[in-house]
Amino acid sequence: MNYIIKTNIGVVRSENQDKAAVFNNKNYHLAILCDGMGGHEGGSYASSIAISTFEKEFKKKWPKNENKIDNWFSNTIKKTQNEMVNFSKKEPKFLDMGTTITAAIISDKLIRIYNIGDSRTYIYNGILHQITEDHNLRNYFLSNYDYSQEKTATLIGAAALTSALGPKKKMKIDNFLIEVDQKTKFIILTSDGIHDYISKSSFEKIIASKKLNLKKKSDNLIKQAIKGKSSDNLTNVILEIK
Repeated sequence: MNYIIKTNIGVVRSENQDKAAVFNNKNYHLAILCDGMGGHEGGSYASSIAISTFEKEFKKKWPKNENKIDNWFSNTIKKTQNEMVNFSKKEPKFLDMGTTITAAIISDKLIRIYNIGDSRTYIYNGILHQITEDHNLRNYFLSNYDYSQEKTATLIGAAALTSALGPKKKMKIDNFLIEVDQKTKFIILTSDGIHDYISKSSFEKIIASKKLNLKKKSDNLIKQAIKGKSSDNLTNVILEIK
């Protein structure tokens, strides 16, 4: 499997709080992207702790039974949160730190996708499919109060997160199971600094292009989002399914 990871500080922020990685063993690939919460002290610490904890658990405690992968992910999230709690006890000013997490675990036949927050995972199989749903106020009102899309557009702070990983954050984990078939070409993870500032049609056109290699696809996603007035850090991970 070929992949690329690209991150860019953007044109507004003074620090890049995004972190992303891909880990591999004999039968599985784990792609993970974390967006440290902008405006919160310690966002870069939160995303870094998450990545390092997942790397350690992937290398040392990967389950032998495929049916236990979901449990492994949940347990690793708990360990990550404990690491953050312990860190904030030593550094109380970072108690409000937090991060989003979107992750994909890929085997020969299945893709397991997990999500906390508003980073996203997409699959391209001739059409670009957004798999994850943003954990924000807009979708909360859509799901729980039968708001229309038009009504949620009038909500103040509609993009505010309703779920994140941190020492004292409210958290919800979504998981999805996707079958790999011959049409499955790419898995793409993005932070909101990209997907909030690029149209789906432009996103899909970049990923679908046969003239662009992985590096150029990744670079173009960032360039187009910056052109779209992105005010955040910008990170993507693109995995090509062989």
